[in-house]
Amino acid sequence: MYQKSNLAGIGKLSRQRLSKVLQYTHQGCITSKLVSKYLEVSLRTARGFLNGWAKNGWVYRIQRGVYLPIELSLESLDQTFIDPWIIAEGLYSPCYIGGWSAAEYWDFTEQIFEKTIVFTSQHINGKIKNIKNISFLISKLNSDKMFGLKTIWKEQIKIQISDPHKTIIDMLNDPAVGGGIRLIIDIFKKYLSSSYINLEILIEYAKKMKNRAIFKRLGFLLSIIKPEEKDIINKCIQYLSKGNSKLDPKLRSRRLVKKWNLWIPENFDITKVSNDS
Repeated sequence: MYQKSNLAGIGKLSRQRLSKVLQYTHQGCITSKLVSKYLEVSLRTARGFLNGWAKNGWVYRIQRGVYLPIELSLESLDQTFIDPWIIAEGLYSPCYIGGWSAAEYWDFTEQIFEKTIVFTSQHINGKIKNIKNISFLISKLNSDKMFGLKTIWKEQIKIQISDPHKTIIDMLNDPAVGGGIRLIIDIFKKYLSSSYINLEILIEYAKKMKNRAIFKRLGFLLSIIKPEEKDIINKCIQYLSKGNSKLDPKLRSRRLVKKWNLWIPENFDITKVSNDS
């Protein structure tokens, strides 16, 4: 959330230049390289344009060299909300919104999260990024694992989000992006009772991720929540690796379920998971 009482005026030529840039960026992130390209000026001149627009309040500087525009039709600005997903697309592309952020979008959870989960193939230093009071949790993925995506539009900006199946598989691949295994169980139950459910797609996506711990977590949870899905559970068993994994790597685990080669967290009540399903 950003606050500014009044926008300073800009000249006709400056407004024309900014308008031309926005025709190409569609209100998305603006960089000096883009300004240089679309206005056919040097990078130095492009930086000068951006500095001037920012000084007069027509664009926001969200990090060094990256800006977001304000609607040119506005005469004043008290509160303008900048969508985190648009910022993510501008900063971390190629990327997609996933984890608990995607679970919210697909109505698998009513919980509100402060951070937006972004999966990117970029090399980003650090997992948590704060941009103008907006927090992102960054998860690095190789490009071959960036599949199972849907396109949505926000203010004419093309955004990629994990589809319902990839949302579940990403959480089983790394429970941290789902808020931990207890919340993931609730999200998974919502998926299983939704119109999106397709367990065969879950198996195919799990294969593509090349992490057999996914099959352990998926098979174990299905055997508790939906034990009648014997075919899918048996497919999970076929893809188990010999080593042991944790149901949730962040939690202390002392009990091993040998059938699934899976360490279970302390105080994890299997009967409660089953009864709540």
